[in-house]
Amino acid sequence: MVQLILITSVAVTGDAPYKKVLSHGFTLDGKGEKMSKSLGNVIDPAKVMKQLGADILRLWVSSTDFQSDVRVSDDILKQVSETYRKIRNTLRFMLGNLSDFDPATDRVKMSDMNDVDLFMYQRLNDVISRAQKGYREYAFGTTYQALHHFCSIDLSAFYMDVAKDALYCDHENDAERRAMQTVLYDSVVALTKLLAPITPYTAEEAWCFIKDRETDYVQLTEMPDVFTIENESEREARWAHLLNVRTVVLKALEEARADKVIGKSLEAKLVLTVDETAYAMLNEMSHPEKLFIVSQLELVKGEETNVSVQKAEGDACERCWHVKEDVGEDESFNTLCTRCADVVKTYDPAILEETAK
Repeated sequence: MVQLILITSVAVTGDAPYKKVLSHGFTLDGKGEKMSKSLGNVIDPAKVMKQLGADILRLWVSSTDFQSDVRVSDDILKQVSETYRKIRNTLRFMLGNLSDFDPATDRVKMSDMNDVDLFMYQRLNDVISRAQKGYREYAFGTTYQALHHFCSIDLSAFYMDVAKDALYCDHENDAERRAMQTVLYDSVVALTKLLAPITPYTAEEAWCFIKDRETDYVQLTEMPDVFTIENESEREARWAHLLNVRTVVLKALEEARADKVIGKSLEAKLVLTVDETAYAMLNEMSHPEKLFIVSQLELVKGEETNVSVQKAEGDACERCWHVKEDVGEDESFNTLCTRCADVVKTYDPAILEETAK
């Protein structure tokens, strides 16, 4: 068909009907067999779009290696649906936690951010570069993998997990919270633009909820530019090392849960022995325990990583769920830690008045 159109166009107009053309292999079933009505292994695109949505079908296309025959089945589409769900939930989390963020007034400069925020900008730069390279080279699988990894690993399994406490529990205008919201805002804008060619319906839906957007439609925007960040190579190496330490800690927490030492990770106190590099990085953080999603952390400088998981000392705050020794110190809120009590008093004076009666 491609050759027929080319020959006809050249014969009639003297020009090719397209500047570039991409030719792909045959579409086979999940076992690699040719689709046939007699075999009953045909996947109807119209049925897929009706059941799962057009964006699922587009996402599947982007995940395949079109240079060879491609396979599709209900199980394969189910796996793609899980990837789509992860991407969509990531967008929802970021947009939901930006409801009180105005980029015109609340944005934090990079020079005022914590190192973890700057590291996330480097991860964002990486997905921007890889995704656009995939588009330029028609290597859509590269784009698919870059977007999936960023949503599943960099955001969901790391940054958003670490950021939840500040986003949910700190004062509205807390500097650390606003910095994290700035990262999330730039991430959701860039991610929506990168997703637009593959999942246009989802991208447009997300774009409608982004404040201070440059156009009414994401399809009318340009692809995102990378951010300028100082000391990228050094930071990348340091955080690669610290994330390895985090992996060891998370494994130790899982073992402690299995042994009934703790229930959830916020019930834990860590006695963590780390080398000089990790020790310095953790000491520079205002709340290093948040990196491991535990309530208490005791750092020891050593040569190798060693983790001891203990029960945290104190009581669990009903608002932030952290186990702290200052729970109940505020007489008006005997089930809250002093941080949460201060936030509740500031933003919910009616509760304080009711408690005082």
